[in-house]
Amino acid sequence: MTAFAILTHQLGFAPPGHDLVFHGIDARYATGRHALVGRNGSGKSLFARLLVGDLPPTQGQVVRHAALAYLPQRWPAFAGSVAKRLGMHDKLTALQRIEAGSVDPVDFHVLDEDWDVRERFRRWLAAAGLPDDIARPWESLSGGERVRLQLTAMFEQADHFLILDEPGNHLDRRGRGWLRERLHAHAGGCLLISHDRELLDDVDCIDELGPHGLRRYGGGYAAYATQRQTDAQAAERQLDQARREQKALERRQQRDRERLAQRQQKADRERGNANLPTILLDRRKQRSEDTGARLHTSQRLQRERQHERISQARARVEQHRSQRFDLGELPATHASLQLEGLVPPHGHAQPIDLHLAPGERLHLDGDNGSGKSSLLATILGRLPPRSGSIRRGERALLIDQHYSLLRDDWSALDNLHALSPGHSPTRYREYLAGIGLRAERADLPTGMLSGGERVKLALLALDSAIEPYDLLLLDEPDSHLDLDSRLLLEQALATYRGSLVLVSHDAGLIAQAGITRRLRLHKPLAHTTRGG
Repeated sequence: MTAFAILTHQLGFAPPGHDLVFHGIDARYATGRHALVGRNGSGKSLFARLLVGDLPPTQGQVVRHAALAYLPQRWPAFAGSVAKRLGMHDKLTALQRIEAGSVDPVDFHVLDEDWDVRERFRRWLAAAGLPDDIARPWESLSGGERVRLQLTAMFEQADHFLILDEPGNHLDRRGRGWLRERLHAHAGGCLLISHDRELLDDVDCIDELGPHGLRRYGGGYAAYATQRQTDAQAAERQLDQARREQKALERRQQRDRERLAQRQQKADRERGNANLPTILLDRRKQRSEDTGARLHTSQRLQRERQHERISQARARVEQHRSQRFDLGELPATHASLQLEGLVPPHGHAQPIDLHLAPGERLHLDGDNGSGKSSLLATILGRLPPRSGSIRRGERALLIDQHYSLLRDDWSALDNLHALSPGHSPTRYREYLAGIGLRAERADLPTGMLSGGERVKLALLALDSAIEPYDLLLLDEPDSHLDLDSRLLLEQALATYRGSLVLVSHDAGLIAQAGITRRLRLHKPLAHTTRGG
């Protein structure tokens, strides 16, 4: 590998018909562990797609000196098998036919002497805790199983520079520990786009993408947080200083205007003295008017420069301040959740008996593939249980990992109106502005928003509902939130007064959510099926 895996020069991107998301980005990535953070909507995923060549830049260029492997944050639906999704189905079936006695040259051409393909496939499946089944549908896997399979394949490419967009989102705690170990062992280097504080603690440096470009912080999350706090305090001091300078400038300008007015009054009195020649009086009057005009121009330019200093200082402060995000002080409800002998359609196979009283908070735990998401969908009524019954209140809201309550082709404004009817257009705009979706961003198709923006838009349905929801089902709501918004979500959940079922692997969020009950689901033991 060369000294640098990726170089960018004055890189910029704007979606068709919209303003630049970022511009002038100069970055260098070599071997080692790099991280990229930034507020939701700052363009981190777009930046990753530019680096790998998935999108052409609007400005500047990307120079790649290494082979790249890319894990996107979102994947399109795939109707085929696991083997086909991993690009191994044709080789596996060709190998199977050859072992059965085929001498067809086509089979040998397809296999291309990759005689280890079956062992590699089995090794990848084992790493994800999956049985050896060539025909298993890709869509039957949990989000964590899909991520772990793809990461396993990528880590075997030891010389590749990895670009991983939120790889920990769907992984359980054990999976995140495995990811940290593999990142440490990977020799090719990586760029990790994440807001997971534990993952960020293990990187060599952190780049923050913001309105003013890319800023690099040396060290992991602890060093980043410390420096960022120092920067925030410095920005506040600079804003205070600029405001003090503005007040001092206003006082000086007021004194200068008063002195000029006094001189003009004196000139007017002297003009009334007939003993002075008219030409002298006219000359003094002209000088006074010229002085007044120069003073006016000078003061206007000074005010403009000072206003610009304040605007720049305020922008630096806003860059460090968190967005407002609050689930609201909702009225207490009387609805409960009761599960009797419930067996969800996927994963956990033992009957569940549970009574969740009004206002109680349940942490739903379990490894990837244990059926946590399926249980939430079953509680809401989207999936039928294998057996058992459910009783709950009428007003329940599920925010799942795929934001399925949102329509990607609708704007954020239209989605919020549909989810929370009854408000004025101005009020909807105010709600959206509170999570950073101002002006034209509120009118963008929701599919163009970042993952974190979609999560917060979905949560606004809870905050803005005229008739409150009494049961909130959250499936890893922190997965796509930026660092500031994660902290705010922790605070917001602590004040929510309805019943809560939370799926999360983030220890900080679980601790702050006021959990009163815990339920652990277990992944059923799989019977290994040899295939291909």
